[in-house]
Amino acid sequence: MSNNKGFTLIELVIVIVILGILAATAAPKFIDLTGDARSAVMEGVEGSVNSATEIVHAKALIEGQTAENGTINIGDTPIELTYGYPTNASIELAVEISDDAITFDASGAAATWTHSEATGANCNVTYDSSSIANTETRPTITSVTEASGAVEGC
Repeated sequence: MSNNKGFTLIELVIVIVILGILAATAAPKFIDLTGDARSAVMEGVEGSVNSATEIVHAKALIEGQTAENGTINIGDTPIELTYGYPTNASIELAVEISDDAITFDASGAAATWTHSEATGANCNVTYDSSSIANTETRPTITSVTEASGAVEGC
């Protein structure tokens, strides 16, 4: 009797089939991550808006600009204030976003940053200074990072 070393053809076929099944179930998870990337960008925009709002508010407190209407300068840029927080029209001046896919619009009831490459989704961040009634309330900052009917991404 000889001592055989190696695998039989059936063993190799079974291993290949198992690897194929694993690849078929795992591959869709990694194929299209663009929606998740857009969501992450918009969450970053939301963080930037929150940070800029707090920085402007801190400077307004230092300069005593907490009345219903006021103005502070950040660098050479005047920022209009409502109770020490940026107005809808001036929040863009405090938030610098250099991504060409992000568009800003302050013509509505709230200031909105939208991801222009989102397909069929509401992929945006809104800043609403109309919710500021006094020095104790902050502006409302919200983000929508899910496609309608989708589980993840925008």
